[in-house]
Amino acid sequence: MSSAVSWEQGVWVAISVDQEHDSTSEGKDVMKKNKCLICLKVKGKRRCKITQDALICSQCCAAIRKSDCGSCSHYIQSERYAVEKSKKSGFKHFMAMIDPEVDDAVDKALEYAEKGNVRKGEELMVRLLKEHPNLHIVHYGMGTVLAMKGNYKESIVYFDNCLEIFPYFTEAWFNKGVAHKNLLDINGALTSFQKVVELGDEDEDFVKSTRELLNDMDADIYRDTGLSLELYIQSMEEFDRSFTCMRNRKYEEAIIGFNNVLKLNNNHTQSYGNIGLCHAFLGNRQEALSAFDRALEIDPTYQPAIDNRKIFLSLKEGEAMKDMNVAVVEYYKDVINKEPME
Repeated sequence: MSSAVSWEQGVWVAISVDQEHDSTSEGKDVMKKNKCLICLKVKGKRRCKITQDALICSQCCAAIRKSDCGSCSHYIQSERYAVEKSKKSGFKHFMAMIDPEVDDAVDKALEYAEKGNVRKGEELMVRLLKEHPNLHIVHYGMGTVLAMKGNYKESIVYFDNCLEIFPYFTEAWFNKGVAHKNLLDINGALTSFQKVVELGDEDEDFVKSTRELLNDMDADIYRDTGLSLELYIQSMEEFDRSFTCMRNRKYEEAIIGFNNVLKLNNNHTQSYGNIGLCHAFLGNRQEALSAFDRALEIDPTYQPAIDNRKIFLSLKEGEAMKDMNVAVVEYYKDVINKEPME
């Protein structure tokens, strides 16, 4: 019987995946097609204020950077990165090195993928990754190609690698956010998009669209939960910590954490379901049934609570539910994924 038990992981139920913001179209917008005004060799991806907002490449940006650039987001990012690096002894990040030839090769790989030859683009990125594992742009390119394939979980690994090397690369934060959004990981999407707005140039189109997207998500979350973005993220971070405790069999600690989530969002079905499971594993019959019942009061169709309540009721008084062979499920995410797109 215990093999049917499931731990429920959190997901925001109200999210809808709209094609307007999928990773393929958004990823294309990030990669500009214009040549750098200065070197005319690679694509210009940054609007330079001292060249009347002309597009220039990151190499030329670094070469001509001076005190007049004080208000430019790229200048600010580079200064922050330098300060952070100098403060940390044994700083493990690689320098944000730039190689124009590699940069151009990444662009070609992404162009192949954008034109429908994703396989060719991925082959080029695999080769570049072997040859230049220390360049953030290569990890970014690999992540973007994988996102175009729909391999969002794997793409996030490469975006994280890119940001480990260069934490202020806003395009990587943006595409990472889109990947999280497509996985219905709203907490990951929100934190990534907030980084785009924090670090990016407010005049860039994808930064403006990210701010609009955050405003829309803020309105939707408030409508469905009554929480602001800040409190919603706080509640999900607390949920994730509690979920980790539960998986590590720290049930008392997990119960405290899930109750902290409920202080912020009293209608969070998954937290009640997981509190019920924790009490069931501890053999606390009344507490377990009360939590399962509260979850079902909020959502009578919530299958994890229905199944786990039935299993627990089949046990003898005082008998604890076995926590072996427990499956982790994402019930609401599965429900959303099964719904037909309109």
